[in-house]
Amino acid sequence: MKFLKYGFYNPAAWDTAKAQITVTDEEGNETWDSTKVVAVVELGNICLQWGTDSEGMPVCEVKDPKIAVDILWVDQPLASFDSSVVWPEPCGVHVFAGWEAQYAKDYCAANPSAAYCQPPTPPTNPS
Repeated sequence: MKFLKYGFYNPAAWDTAKAQITVTDEEGNETWDSTKVVAVVELGNICLQWGTDSEGMPVCEVKDPKIAVDILWVDQPLASFDSSVVWPEPCGVHVFAGWEAQYAKDYCAANPSAAYCQPPTPPTNPS
């Protein structure tokens, strides 16, 4: 299995991709194609910047223009999804339970210079 995060710039792009991982039964009901994906979570446009309203309640001030979708693939991801892969920093909005460590490892492999992937420098002992 493989867990990846995706960002689609418009609903049509996501609809086109989604059609590749869904199946339709005799009654016309769509479901995820279990030969390709284990699970799909459509997160939508994630809030990038929060503010508060006049009553102190949180409100989203800036949304990511991309539609966020998390997919747990049965095997390898479809190549047609490659251009939509995104790498938000681990411990974000969503992760599949039990996949936290693997996502963090994959994130650092894809982004080795990211601050998240840099171990802290141990303090030096003054002589």
